[in-house]
Amino acid sequence: MLDLSRLNPPQRTAVTFEDGPSLVLAGAGSGKTRVIAHRIAWLVEQGVPPDSILAVTFTNKAAAEMRERVKALSGTAGKESVIATFHGFGLWFLRQEHEAAGLPRWFSICDAGDQVTIAKRCLADVSLDGRRLDVRRLISCMSEQKALGASGTGGARGLGASASVPPSVPDDDYLAVADALLPRYERALRAQRSVDFEDLIVRPVALLSADPSIRDRYRERFQHVLVDEFQDTNAVQLRLLELLCAPLTSASGGAGRARAGARKSTAKPAPVNASTIPPGVHPWAGRSLCAVGDDDQAIYGWRGADVRNILGFERYFPGAAVIRLEQNYRSTGRILECANGVISRSSTRRPKRLWTEAATGDPVRVVALPDEQEEARFVAGEVGRALNSGLRPAEIAVLYRLNAQSQAFEEAFREVGIPHTVKGGPAFFDRSEVRDILAWLKVCAFPQDDVSLVRAVNAPARGIGDVALERLGTWAAGRGEPVSAVLRSASAVPDIPRGAPERLEQLANTIERFRARFGPGRIAEPARMMFEELDFRAWLRRGVMSAEAGTRRAEAVDSVLRTLEWLERRHPASTLGSFLNRLALDSRDDEPEDVEGVALMTLHAAKGLEFPLVFLVGVEEDLLPVSGIQGEARDLEEERRLAYVGITRARQTLWITRATARTRRGRVEPRTPSRFLEDLPAGAHVRHDPESGSTPEATAARSSEVLRALRARLGGRN
Repeated sequence: MLDLSRLNPPQRTAVTFEDGPSLVLAGAGSGKTRVIAHRIAWLVEQGVPPDSILAVTFTNKAAAEMRERVKALSGTAGKESVIATFHGFGLWFLRQEHEAAGLPRWFSICDAGDQVTIAKRCLADVSLDGRRLDVRRLISCMSEQKALGASGTGGARGLGASASVPPSVPDDDYLAVADALLPRYERALRAQRSVDFEDLIVRPVALLSADPSIRDRYRERFQHVLVDEFQDTNAVQLRLLELLCAPLTSASGGAGRARAGARKSTAKPAPVNASTIPPGVHPWAGRSLCAVGDDDQAIYGWRGADVRNILGFERYFPGAAVIRLEQNYRSTGRILECANGVISRSSTRRPKRLWTEAATGDPVRVVALPDEQEEARFVAGEVGRALNSGLRPAEIAVLYRLNAQSQAFEEAFREVGIPHTVKGGPAFFDRSEVRDILAWLKVCAFPQDDVSLVRAVNAPARGIGDVALERLGTWAAGRGEPVSAVLRSASAVPDIPRGAPERLEQLANTIERFRARFGPGRIAEPARMMFEELDFRAWLRRGVMSAEAGTRRAEAVDSVLRTLEWLERRHPASTLGSFLNRLALDSRDDEPEDVEGVALMTLHAAKGLEFPLVFLVGVEEDLLPVSGIQGEARDLEEERRLAYVGITRARQTLWITRATARTRRGRVEPRTPSRFLEDLPAGAHVRHDPESGSTPEATAARSSEVLRALRARLGGRN
């Protein structure tokens, strides 16, 4: 029997909501993941088949946590329900419907780096210089065009009535180039049997929109849908939910499916138009949509998320119930007072106010320092004080608006030996040597992947030049075949350089030998043998000047092999292709790793995390809120939500710091306190700055004293 006694009343209401759409407005720290996990377990306990439940979220980390919680509450639901990211669900759907989508059974996912390669190649095809264009911005424009055309009409309204957001308008040049490039780009993806990340949502939406039989089948399959972080959905994701979650009932048995006992029935209801629903039958009988989110934490507008999806939920899903979770289980009372003070000034939000039964706690301390160096030294001093009192480095975070702000704090921490880690640096799988490793794995898993083949050809070098590859590629394209299919026919290519056909045939034999070794459950050992035969580690070491850098590059091979070994243990039947597709999805998560050190990260990277001690730094005009091109805040409402997210990361102690001057381009410029500081309630914070009578010099002196003691303890410099 599922125990709901530890849930508060609004949580229990959200968990046990029967049929129809519901919006759970879950404030920061209010237990939203607990609600989703308990609701899935509760549905199964009521007789709902586990495989008729779909739960989607945005990061693999969140999906994994959700699965583990559901397993702990209801083992069957954790194994049989579909719990995934939006893109993970899209991949699952396209695997089921690959024929209808015009895809082979084992298509590959083109990652961000491969997208750049393909886009550059397409630019060359139309005689445009990719060096003069921001290729990633161009890819973004093409992705937006694909999303807008998902329902086949090619415009913003083509996504259905829910698509209330007009597309962001790029410069005319980028729009024109994207228009010209998109057909070529799509042909290139088709040629190598690939989809890109956008396709994982766009193609399911297009297929569900165009084919009523497929749409009805999946509406019938997924009777209960749950969405986490609903405020982060974009127009296409909202359209996907509309297609999956429309009311479904039948004249013969719809009403009976609304109750627990009848849910065990295997009878399949026939979809009918709402106008034909018999009297007394609920249009959502036996079906539900539970969307959990917080408009106050909508901070991803810059990447397409639309806060209006959550603000207008009842318009997209009429008759929806709204349930508010306002009890916070994370932060002290004064921290919540400050958070409420900042967010309550938002002009577009659903009203709610966080509260807690926990202690009032210490006031939030707001400190002004003379410049960015003194700000960093002060934070280092307070971190040292916290470490001396027994706090672990991993329990402390320094949060800032822009990555560029981290440098001063890195230097200050390094000076006194405080362990720290900077989140959001270059991702492991974006490193050049790692992409070379993955290229060989992709060549073995996906024979049609020309992008990976071209990268693998000379990694390590084998004397096959660009001219030979270009002429071979042109000849293959003319025959409508991938490059890998014509490697042994290179001697027929006009004007191919002398010696190239023999080397290309040797390459074909090598790839075929490696490819034959892989199979279900056989991934790590064939990969190890392949990299040993290629002498890959030695080649990576030779590619750099210093021995240290060479060792670091060579260790990338072992890191990838360890990942393969882990996958084999966790999923014994996995194939190399499934691993690479899983990796393509996982690498999109911009999530910090669990490292024992003080976390330095942006406010965007901190969402979803919490720390006993938080320093929210650089709280000044032009930084928080950050300024746009014309000097005004780019999106003041979203910047306010970012400040709210930063404040609510703190559990016990929160420091807010700013500099009264900063050096820019060699000039010292005065700084203005952030407008958000004026929204902090008087009784919930104290200030140590010029306006409150405490000088920056006096405040900095305190940190210098702590730093001297910390250096002595750590054996550092004085």
